[in-house]
Amino acid sequence: MVQLGISAFYHDSAACLVVDGVVIAAAEEERFTGIKHDNSFPVNAINFCLQQARIKISNVKEVCWYEKPRIKEERVNKIFNKRPFRTFFLKRKAKKSFQENNPFVVLKGIGYKGRVKFIDHHRSHANFSYYTSPYQKAAILTIDGVGEWETITISKGQGNRITKVYTVDYPNSLGMLYSTITSYLGFKPNEGEYKVMGLAPYGDPSKYIGKLYKVLDKSKSKLYLLQKYFTWEYSDKIMFNKRLCRLLELPPRLPEDTLTQEHKDLAASLQMLYEKEFLNLVRKSKELTGTSNLCLGGGCAYNGVANTLAYKYFDSVHVPFAPTDAGSAIGACLKKHTKVSPYLGSEYKNSEVKKLLLKYKDKIQWFKLTDDKLIRTTAELLESQKIVAWFQGRMEFGARALGNRSILASPKFGIMRQKLNNIIKKREGFRPFAPSVTLDDAPLFFNIKEPVPYMNQVVKAKVKWLPAATHIDDTARVQTVTEDFNPIYYKLLKEMKALCKIPVLLNTSFNRKDETITENPKQAIDRFLDSEINFLVINNFLIRKI
Repeated sequence: MVQLGISAFYHDSAACLVVDGVVIAAAEEERFTGIKHDNSFPVNAINFCLQQARIKISNVKEVCWYEKPRIKEERVNKIFNKRPFRTFFLKRKAKKSFQENNPFVVLKGIGYKGRVKFIDHHRSHANFSYYTSPYQKAAILTIDGVGEWETITISKGQGNRITKVYTVDYPNSLGMLYSTITSYLGFKPNEGEYKVMGLAPYGDPSKYIGKLYKVLDKSKSKLYLLQKYFTWEYSDKIMFNKRLCRLLELPPRLPEDTLTQEHKDLAASLQMLYEKEFLNLVRKSKELTGTSNLCLGGGCAYNGVANTLAYKYFDSVHVPFAPTDAGSAIGACLKKHTKVSPYLGSEYKNSEVKKLLLKYKDKIQWFKLTDDKLIRTTAELLESQKIVAWFQGRMEFGARALGNRSILASPKFGIMRQKLNNIIKKREGFRPFAPSVTLDDAPLFFNIKEPVPYMNQVVKAKVKWLPAATHIDDTARVQTVTEDFNPIYYKLLKEMKALCKIPVLLNTSFNRKDETITENPKQAIDRFLDSEINFLVINNFLIRKI
């Protein structure tokens, strides 16, 4: 049975190919177009998946679509009908969009004529989270902006069965609220939320938490947002109105404006509100399911600070490597527990890389090394405070670089954070970095409760001498690495331990601000040459500039 999973037309479009229940390949469309969070029909990602499996579109027996477009259209129309005059042009625009983005039409355009199976949006999230978990029994909590109608669901997973037990519907959305304040702070919604989370520790949450809580009606038994502060139901340009400005008594920040302490305080207040409401939902998940395991899904599952708080009610917490809509392309296909690696993207042979390197002979010098020599030399460079771009194996699926498309540095030197943010990545200086550490050594350095292979929890550091990899509040979004998970990256961490007794590396994605993660060797070389990165490693090749 060959299945093609697709998410498209909202954000983070992606495709995956599943053969007899095994995920063969998957990729986000943005990796091929260079458009961050590309929401277009993922034709490039589909072609990649088909090529990876060496099959044609005619071999696909079933397309699994990550949501139900008809129900989504019904929701949009019902919301617009509340204000028929104000939303007249928006309704026409939406109708045209639904017609152009009809799954049957776009699939016919690539030659597919078979069956299309539509999966409930939050069920796709739940499937991906639960069926990739190690649990046979678990609570499943999904939180995002909006699916068809639902914004929050709680389900119980038992064996290969998932039963929904609780829902919250649009416009009552914790995800939309977070995105709205993200926009208010001058960052782009559906992209800048992680910036707000990184900014929050610099602020005082007491300054705005009281005002911010006034957008909620706490007399209701479920999350209920007072829509008088928001424009979600009648605007696609802005997410808030003047009432919210008057409530907060703080002008909205423009992207080019300086970040003030007030902005940091608002970020801290938003994060506090989210954490409190998130914990309410975690507690309810425990009450409704009675299990000791929790699976988290939906875009809000990237809030690693909040995720760690779930241990208050659960013994074990699982967050998949791509809990957003991208991962739902996979989740739409899954019907039972399946071991899925995040390394599902493209890879390149040494022969392909060498052929490309020859075209840059006037700009670079390169050395082909054995695995052991490559590991040892790279570790020595990192220990000598060099920054290394690291390109290995298959590309990761999801927003996190997990050691195959990474920029690496030593976490021991505080200057590395400033250099990476200001000179290499060219992004905001308050942004934190993530440390990778071997799983067996992780408890010595970080307060983890279980393995965290996908960088989806923010935990306290136990040591003070990793300044480049810890945030202002002594926390870190840690990644634990094992040999079976990523052999060559694990060996590099072990070599760092042998060299300097610290099996920890600062790991950030191989890209700069507003760029997608590096996908291919040419892109890697061009970005290396156009940056202050000291060395580039592609497969077995160590590369430096002339």
